[in-house]
This record gives sequence, C-alpha cells and structure tokens, in this order.
Amino acid sequence: MNKERLKKLESIALELVSWFLFEEVREIEEDFWLINVLWVKISTDISYLDIYVSSFKNYDILTKTLAKYAPEMNRKLHKKLNIRKLPKIRFRYDKGWEISESILKTINNL
Repeated sequence: MNKERLKKLESIALELVSWFLFEEVREIEEDFWLINVLWVKISTDISYLDIYVSSFKNYDILTKTLAKYAPEMNRKLHKKLNIRKLPKIRFRYDKGWEISESILKTINNL
C-alpha cells in the first residue's frame, strides 16, 4: 500500500481510537487519571495497528488494560475503514513525555 494511503488510514484510526477512549472507556479513567493517544502506526502490510498511549499513573498496566477493549475497537474500525484486511490492534506505551518531564525537572533544578 502506498504511503499516502497509509497516512490517511493512520489519521482516521487516530481520530477513531481517541474518540473511543474518550467516550467508551470512562470507567477506567480513574485508574489512570488521563489516557493520551499520542500516535498510531499501521504496518505496511496492514497486519498491525500500533497505538502509542501514555498516562499519568499506573502506566505499567495501561496497555494490558486497554488490550481488553481491542476487539470492540476493531469492530468500530472495521465499520469506518474501507480495507479488506483489518489490522490487529496492539497497544504500546510511549515514554517520551516522561523523558521530557525529567529533562525539564533537571533544568529547573539547576
């Protein structure tokens, strides 16, 4: 699949996943305080949709908790995306904001 089409699919997937987490997964929000969907990546053969997320607390169990919602998310994605092969959803924890925060703390302590 060409890069333009993949970028468009990623953009649609990011919007749908963000909406799903905001609307449908409110009951776990207290456990994680705030769940951020940072970005998504679809493999070139459309086998996997990696969703990069972060949270302010309990980040060690975030991906496992969200994986329980993957089948329902997959059904919603299937309704919106016009592709033959539906990618398997995988959640990945992105520690980028933690690194930025630690750098800021270090700079402020100087």
